[in-house]
Formats: sequence, structure tokens, C-alpha cells
Amino acid sequence: MSCITHIKPIYTAIAAPGAGKTEALLSNLPAIQKAGKLVVLALPTLDLIDHIAERALHASVPFRIVDHRNGELVAPELEAALRDKRESFIICTQEAVRRVQPSLLREWILILDEVPKVVDYPDYALKPTELSRVLDYTEEASGQLWIKEEFKQDVRDQVSTNHADSVGIDCSTLGTSAAHIFRLLLSEVAVFIDQPQKDGIRHVRAVEEFLDWWGILSFADEAHVLAANIAGGEFELLAQLHGFTFKTSMFTPDARHYTSQVTIYPIMPKGQIFSKAKMIADQKNNKLYDLALDTILKETSSKPLLFANAWVRHKEKGRVQQVQMDCRGLNGYDSATEAILLFGGNPSPSDMKGLEYLSRTYGQDLQVMRAAFVTTRLLEPSLQAVTRTAIRRMDNTSSIRLYVQDERVVTYLRDTYLPDAVIDWSLSEKLPTKPDGRKKQHAQYDEVMALLAAQVSVKEIARRTQVARNTIKVWRSEPLAA
Repeated sequence: MSCITHIKPIYTAIAAPGAGKTEALLSNLPAIQKAGKLVVLALPTLDLIDHIAERALHASVPFRIVDHRNGELVAPELEAALRDKRESFIICTQEAVRRVQPSLLREWILILDEVPKVVDYPDYALKPTELSRVLDYTEEASGQLWIKEEFKQDVRDQVSTNHADSVGIDCSTLGTSAAHIFRLLLSEVAVFIDQPQKDGIRHVRAVEEFLDWWGILSFADEAHVLAANIAGGEFELLAQLHGFTFKTSMFTPDARHYTSQVTIYPIMPKGQIFSKAKMIADQKNNKLYDLALDTILKETSSKPLLFANAWVRHKEKGRVQQVQMDCRGLNGYDSATEAILLFGGNPSPSDMKGLEYLSRTYGQDLQVMRAAFVTTRLLEPSLQAVTRTAIRRMDNTSSIRLYVQDERVVTYLRDTYLPDAVIDWSLSEKLPTKPDGRKKQHAQYDEVMALLAAQVSVKEIARRTQVARNTIKVWRSEPLAA
């Protein structure tokens, strides 16, 4: 995982959701195609492919879609299209791009619509039966696993059979968790195993970096990322650690802020952090999230959008419109004027061990790694969620009410695209939340750490956040509190 020095920059088109990044792309494509240039547009979901294809069709921009829905294997079909160059505009998924030989992108402009995932922290709680299957083929030393040399081919065969089973052409007895653990080990990803719990369960975890992105972005003739924000997130941080720089993309639309009247209602009191542990706490035969939803719905005047983790098993299904967590590019909710956010994004103890591993690997401050995690898992998804509403429409005249997790989200929304939003703390005062049993985190802590990760100067950070320079320097140098 050594850092690489790159000459080509990554071009970024940063603008508010709904501000016209796709329109800017489509309006530029005819000139790009006329100049004889080739373009690959890679999107995170099939729904987004269909949406872009419809807009390209209306704009009379010729294109070809390459995905699994036509019955062909995606990687060979995409590789053939890149090699043949018969179509000058190809639309596919980001996952499909990851499966092709990066060198085939050498003459193509690669456009990534939305920030790609560049790191994950898989964690499997294995019961003794499945654990024994893993340990039969591995050796354990200093809390880490390796495949025994004499079993490597056997493990490859088992993983191959498991993959074939997943597409219905073979039958595997290997469990999903064990199969993924073996895939990681075969890919030479460091895999760690924790000590047994009382019930015999052991956690097997890893830090899975999607390193192929850095080769893909290097080989492309140009690489562009269209996003609402990349500052302070994992993509920006790891790209910089691998030697990439950033420049403004030609597809950047004119800057704009939302014009709707917006009121934000934090669920947690000032200084407290939204978390799963707090929200699932029992409160008079209810979970705290049930009380929060009941309290919010007494104040709403519509059927609000609800964005929630799977652990939120609420009782209000008929009174809310639940939206999938990965809502990027979904435009079918822009008549909604109220949204509720009940999802977390704090690193778990297992995630923290992964962040510590990355911190050591890259010689990067742990606080910066943690701030990038929170930006990617909590803050950016929160921005994407609230901007599914009518807030994205320039013709909207209705007031918007947003019920969000905590002060960190409030700060992020105001610092990005909602600078004029009114903050109303009345909701947090109605819920029976208890003060944290630890020292409260400063309201601007994550924002400061994200700016430090973006290499903004201490002086400029102090100006933007009103946090004292000495405090910023202490946060920059201190180890993560337990």
C-alpha cells in the first residue's frame, strides 16, 4: 500500500445535488464527441443508469449501455467495447469499470458520477461451526490470519465454487462470510481475528481498500468525478495519500445555493452525538427512536421522507415514506417538504481498529482518518438525503423542515449548501436523552478535522469555524480519546 506519485490530476465537478452536473455533462458531450474523444460514464446504481440514459435520449446524445441486464457477462463486454471504440459514449456501473483491465481506459475520458467507495471495514462475527471452517485452512499468529501454503489451491477452488453458486451454476457448502474472508486473504488483504467471546463467537475483520481505483484513474486519458462534495472524505484523503491532486472539471455547473426556506431540527441536544446505542435504548416500553418519531410526527404536516438504518424497526410505517439509504440520484421525491434522518455514521470499535491500521500504514493522523470516516458515512449521506426533497427545485415556495441527527450534521449542511437555514433545538428538548458519560465533543470538532485533512491552514480553519488556533493545534496532535 505504498503511495504512488501521479502527474494527472483528478478533475472534480462539485455542486449541490440538483444543481445541474448531469446537464453540464450532457451539454458538453456533443462537442467532445465531435472532437473525436471517447467517454465512459460510470454510475453507482442501475437506477441512475436508466435516469441518465433517458436524459441522454432526450438530448439526442448517442450512447451505449453496458450492464448485466442484457444477459452478457459485464467485464468481457465492457472490455470489448473499450477496445473496439465503436461507440464514443458508454454508460456502465462503477463496479463494471473496476472489473476491466485499467490499461483499456488509456484513450478514454472516465467520468464517475458520485464518489466511488475506496475503503471498507468488513467485520464478521463467526459462530464456532463456521469459524472452524475458516481455521481449518488458515494459521493464526499475533491476531492475524494467513492461508496455509498447502491449502491455497483448495481455498481458491472453494471460493470459485462459491462464486459459481452465487450465479446459479454450481453448489457450494462455503458460507458467505467464510467465502469473503478467503477472498480477502487470497487478495493479500490483511485479515485480523479477535479473541473469543464467552459464547465462542470470534470477530474476523479486515481493512479492504479498493486499490484498483487508483490504477483506473491513472490510466484514463482524463478522470472526472461529479459530486456534491469530496472535501474531508475518505476518497479525497486516500487519493491524496496515493499522490493525486485535484482540479476543477469542465462539467462543473454554475454555483448555486438552495432558495427554499429551511428549518433544521436536531434530534440530539447540543454537544451530544447521535448513535445506535442511544437510539435503541429502552424508554418506557419503547425505543428512543420510536419516541423521536412519535414526537416528530406530531409536528409534521405531511407524510415525511424517512431515511433510517435497518436497526430502526419503527411502528410508524403508515405515517412516513421510507427511502432507501443510498438515495443518490433519486429524483422522485422532490414534492416532499419534510424529511427525517435516523441513521448513524460513527466508527464502531471494529471500524476504529481498521482506522488505526490505516493510520499506521500511511503514517496519517488517526483523528484525520476518523473525521474522513464520519464525513463519508454520516455527513455526506445526510446531505444527499435532505436534498431529495423539494429543496432541490428552484420553483419551490413551500418551507422545508428537516429533522436531523445532531449538531455535526447541522454544521455540515450549513457549511455546504444550506447557509441560511434556521436551527430549531425544540425537538431535542422534548426527548428523554441523557448527557454523555464522557467529555462532550466540541461541536466543530469533525468540521475542523475534515478541514485539516483537506490541508487547510490552521489560520484559515480558525477563521471559518471560530475555534481557537491553539485548540485546533491540540486536536491535530493529540491521540484519539478512548
